Amino acid sequence: GSNIAERNMDVAPPAVRIRSDDAEALGFQRLRRWLVAGFVSANLFLVSAYLVMVWLGPRYTIDETGRSMRTLALALSEQVEATIRSEAAILTSLQREIRARGGVGAFSETAWYEMFMAHLNLFSDDPADKPLHALFFVDERGIASASSVSNPTRQADAAARPYFAFHRDNPGEELFISEVSRSKITGLWVFFLTQRISGEDGSFKGVIGISLRIGRFEDLFERLRLPADGTIAIHRIDGAPLFRHPFTESFAAATPATFPGLAAMIQGGAGFAEQVSPFDGKRRIVGFNVGRRYPVLAVATVSREGALAIWSRTVSWFTGLGLAALGLGGMLFLFSLKHLGSLEREARMRRLSQTVDQNPHMIITTDPDGVIDYANPSFCRFTGFSPDEVIGRTPRILKSDDTPPEIFTELWRTIRAGNEWRGEMVNRRKDGSPYWASIVISPVMDGKRGLRGFVGMQEDISERKRIEGRVAELVAELKESNQELERFAYIASHDLRQPLRMINSYLGLLHKKLNAAFDQEASEYFTFATEGARRLDRMIVDLLEFSRIGKQSAMESVDLNQALADGLQNLRVAIRDSGAVVTVAENLPTVRGDRSELTRLFQNLIGNALKYCQDGRIPVVEVVCRDGGKEWVLSVADNGIGIDADCLEKVFGIFQRMVTRDKYEGTGIGLAVCRKIAEHHGGRIWAESVVEQGSTFLVSLPKA
Repeated sequence: GSNIAERNMDVAPPAVRIRSDDAEALGFQRLRRWLVAGFVSANLFLVSAYLVMVWLGPRYTIDETGRSMRTLALALSEQVEATIRSEAAILTSLQREIRARGGVGAFSETAWYEMFMAHLNLFSDDPADKPLHALFFVDERGIASASSVSNPTRQADAAARPYFAFHRDNPGEELFISEVSRSKITGLWVFFLTQRISGEDGSFKGVIGISLRIGRFEDLFERLRLPADGTIAIHRIDGAPLFRHPFTESFAAATPATFPGLAAMIQGGAGFAEQVSPFDGKRRIVGFNVGRRYPVLAVATVSREGALAIWSRTVSWFTGLGLAALGLGGMLFLFSLKHLGSLEREARMRRLSQTVDQNPHMIITTDPDGVIDYANPSFCRFTGFSPDEVIGRTPRILKSDDTPPEIFTELWRTIRAGNEWRGEMVNRRKDGSPYWASIVISPVMDGKRGLRGFVGMQEDISERKRIEGRVAELVAELKESNQELERFAYIASHDLRQPLRMINSYLGLLHKKLNAAFDQEASEYFTFATEGARRLDRMIVDLLEFSRIGKQSAMESVDLNQALADGLQNLRVAIRDSGAVVTVAENLPTVRGDRSELTRLFQNLIGNALKYCQDGRIPVVEVVCRDGGKEWVLSVADNGIGIDADCLEKVFGIFQRMVTRDKYEGTGIGLAVCRKIAEHHGGRIWAESVVEQGSTFLVSLPKA
């Protein structure tokens, strides 16, 4: 800048000293770096191992415990299924004997008792098992009229038992497993395995069942090696409780909704989860498995505290060892931190210097007064100055007289305020040749001492400027050419109307004078001439209107409801004569534009819809509007002759007609006018159509 130049024009460039690296010093620095890295790595390893253990240890321990509980639940479900299978075998044998004797009618209470005891002796190898279960019979009325507990049996009403209702309403010998309950005969906690007894005709004859005392499972599961606070439980597949060890009456009285996550377990089939027990309030690791053959769910749990007990002891031991190691590593790290930071800064500055040196853009750095203390090779190569000719000088060596002084004033005001300056200016190389440069200058700030200097980067944009200048010239030429063409079209069309009116006038006089002498052929020739003159006059009028669009516009807020109403008013006769049905959307928006031009837009589109309709068909026109984000999209749909897909763009050209003149009148300029109006309002127009079904013309207009 000029200020820099004024203060530093005669400053001599200081000597540049290039320091070579001392190989021996670099060797010691490399050794020190490896030593520090080794100490840090060792401590990081210990810290990482400790953090991994603390972070992942509980999860790993919980997962391992969960897998153990899942395995235990699998073994538990297999034992339960084996027990149910053996008990079901007794029921199957009883069913065969009942059928062999002719049905339940052949049995007295004593006969039932004897048959029950015989089967218990047959299927129970261990005499200790016999008191743990009992056989019973419930007749079709729901009365428990026989059992292996005593003879005679206390007549108990079992009609309200779920198993009785199930078998009564469901034919077949499906095994039913009831939820745990107190036996009405013995008063003990039991659950029932039951089957339906059917007559030869399939009718319901009663229920045969086994009541299993939960003591049978107590003896069975006591052999399992459970943790100190571990529990096991058996549920029916619908969640109803069957057995829990240790057994509590609160478990027996619970409903499926009492057990959190039970539905997810049943749906999952097998696995483990973590949840709070509803009985002791402890958070437990729960393993579960659904039986393969019978509808039972086995659950094994252990408290989270119990699962993490061993891990807690390991963490305590490892914490002591880790703290000692971290203390030693921390002291070594602090001792070497200062030297390590110095080495890192040197490496970072070296990489930065290499990056700047190899940058294709021209880069210089200066002190706070603007004296250059560094210039990268790209700067020297492009400008032609050597490093010795640049360092110690100011950027004034690049200044040309083509850059206004106010640019330099603004530049210095911006960077002195601590802000970045961006701009373009004309500089000069060492040989005096000018070039356009895009320049970015950034202040380098020090938090303690304030401004440290400036960094400037410039890029040669001479070619871009040359192209931009040429483009600007072409745009200006094109704009002037368009204006001349529009003036020519307006003047030519305006002046053409005067001789055309004379032709029409003299043709009228000639027709009046010679009409009596015309034969039929002469009359036709005269008609062709007058019609051609009138058609030419309409084309000139349309061309005049086309050339005026956008020339005398008064842009204002226009209510499209009013503009559309004006267009419909102009078309009222055509609408009445054609019997057309025109539907208009309510509450059209307000846009910024020229009301007369927008009225002409609606009038042309609706008028075309009335004109280009097939013979014998009543025109139907619908005008709607939708929100297109930053614009309003208006559409005019009709049921006319349609437009071929190849012609959807051509129809907007001036004097373009897709149908013959003898069938549909017109000059072919109406849609060209619509396109010019849409573009003058900053929008666009396009068409969608199906031949012989109709067309839709869409216009987008910017929101006001």
